[in-house]
Amino acid sequence: MSDVAPIPSASRIVDATEAEGPRSMRAQLREIAALGGPITLSFVANQLLGFVDTAMVGRLGATALAAVGIGNGIFFSVTVLFMGLILGMDPLVSQAEGAGDRARSRAVLGQAARLGLLLSLPCMALIVLAGLLVGRVGIDPETSRNVLHFMLGRLLNVVPFLLVTACRVYLQARGHTRALVWSAIWANVTNVIGNILLIYGDEGLVYFGLPRIGLPSLGVLGSGLASSLAAVVSFGVIFREIVRREGVVRAEELRADRETTRAIVRVGWPIGTHLLAEVGAFSIAGVFAGWISPQAAAGHQVALSLASLSFTIALGMSNATSVLVGRAVGRGDPTGARHAGLLGIVATCAVMGLSAVVFAAAPAVCARILTDKPDVLEAAVPLIRIAAIFQLADGAQVVAAGALRGAGDTTSARNANVLGYYAFGIPLALLLGFAVHMGAVGIWWGLTAALFAVASALVIRFARLTPAQMKRI
Repeated sequence: MSDVAPIPSASRIVDATEAEGPRSMRAQLREIAALGGPITLSFVANQLLGFVDTAMVGRLGATALAAVGIGNGIFFSVTVLFMGLILGMDPLVSQAEGAGDRARSRAVLGQAARLGLLLSLPCMALIVLAGLLVGRVGIDPETSRNVLHFMLGRLLNVVPFLLVTACRVYLQARGHTRALVWSAIWANVTNVIGNILLIYGDEGLVYFGLPRIGLPSLGVLGSGLASSLAAVVSFGVIFREIVRREGVVRAEELRADRETTRAIVRVGWPIGTHLLAEVGAFSIAGVFAGWISPQAAAGHQVALSLASLSFTIALGMSNATSVLVGRAVGRGDPTGARHAGLLGIVATCAVMGLSAVVFAAAPAVCARILTDKPDVLEAAVPLIRIAAIFQLADGAQVVAAGALRGAGDTTSARNANVLGYYAFGIPLALLLGFAVHMGAVGIWWGLTAALFAVASALVIRFARLTPAQMKRI
């Protein structure tokens, strides 16, 4: 990379920090916390949707739990590509806000919402196709059938999911984050009630003290439908907030604006492929675990659900860091952008250290939150211990990617994830899991090695960005 500056030494970073003064550092940390706190809470609450699905379906047995795990993995592997395209609006909106260009940020929102509606149909088609083909990759017939049922239930989730993505990016760039928390809370209430009634049918009614009415128990299909209902509720809350603050969405804002749409897609394509590479790697790992046994796949899902819950904290701080870096770039302050990004990385690593301690100290206690099946617990506990080891790397890589996104660099994260997982992590996972006969533990060690490689590459890349590379797009 001949076009970038040398990596700053630790002393240079400290000197720059001291030059800005301790009050400035405290102020930026408060800003990261003030913006990232509500965003993190909303992500944690949203992650609880899948957490609740796993916990409730886990009572049906290892096969149902494995099906939900594989189904969720495939669902997100498909949708994150389209979500990533919508996320192309992220640096555009935050940089426009930093420059005080409110009309531009509103125009980007309208085109991103329009793009989300257009992308929903191909996204649904790919989900159905993946559900039909899952039985051809070595998964047993019963699990494959349950995977298809769960994904059909989640199909109606796609439209509100993509629209919520656009609205969330806009609101967080504007600093209006309270509605994100409330939307996630109401989505969780809907999901819990929906899961109880749709998974268990009349037994769910009895749980609420209501009489039986012949309500069928839909099992994993019911869990997918509950998730779709929750997504509709989430969108309703967020859309209401935008209308309350910004007024009714005007028809002309949804008319095609090719230049703005092209800008969103141009920035969003690397984001989408980055997310696809990362989520896809863990989904592939779930398929590998399914080759071993339903118990191994269920254990993988339990450990992944726990790791994903802690990851949402880092994801919230990543979004806050992206906004702050983008605002600094928008107002022409590359030094402030660099400082915000480095502080975000350090602060996130400190927070993720806490989850590492919890996973390492009490893996069995954590696993019992999601399942009471002894065979699944046995499979999950060693994977949770491995998750403890990669917490810092997981936090560092996602926040560094957010900082780069705010600076306008969306290709570095894509390249690092594709190379880190598919040229290194996945082959290592196959080698350790099957050739060395380490099973699911070997698969997770391969993913852990990839995470450390990706984190190192992205942190170094952000540290080497020059002021000329931090420009408004």
